[in-house]
Amino acid sequence: MPTSTLRILIAIVLIAHGIGHVLGVMPPLGVRLSETHSAHSWLFSRLLGDTGARVIGGLVWLLAMVAFIAAGLGLLGWLVPQNLWQPLAIGGAALSLVGLLLFWNAFPTPVSNNVPIIAVNVAILVSLLWLRWPPSIANG
Repeated sequence: MPTSTLRILIAIVLIAHGIGHVLGVMPPLGVRLSETHSAHSWLFSRLLGDTGARVIGGLVWLLAMVAFIAAGLGLLGWLVPQNLWQPLAIGGAALSLVGLLLFWNAFPTPVSNNVPIIAVNVAILVSLLWLRWPPSIANG
């Protein structure tokens, strides 16, 4: 597969994963798509109340969404410097995993369906941090 094709496919995955995080932004805004879809946090709801948890949850999911979309755009060289796509993808994946840990029901799916979200985030982190995936893909 040519490097440019791989770059486009990975950018599409990053952008799509980022857009999917809008589902996490919905509960803090009062939009619930299922009975379990909520902005409740086992930590922040206790410490700061529901309003505080909603603010933090909204920010977490919004920042993760922006990071993934910016990473994909950066990989394509659109609007974001190419050298920032990897740090943005790593930051988005880390933030998304922390968000899931703190706001488990942020997505309108049964708990077992959080597994694909976790898998994509872990794949991003393993590829970029452990495998040291070469930045040359951004220049191909």
